[in-house]
Amino acid sequence: MTVEKQREVIRLWNELRKLQGPAAEELRIQILECFSKEDKARRAV
Repeated sequence: MTVEKQREVIRLWNELRKLQGPAAEELRIQILECFSKEDKARRAV
């Protein structure tokens, strides 16, 4: 992931943290799962 993409993800994450409710929580969980899978794939290489 490029630095620009990382900054955009962080910016969006910070905006998402301001939101409440089950939909916002589900999005946060999905984002964290994506990063977890990416990290595991990187370690396997």
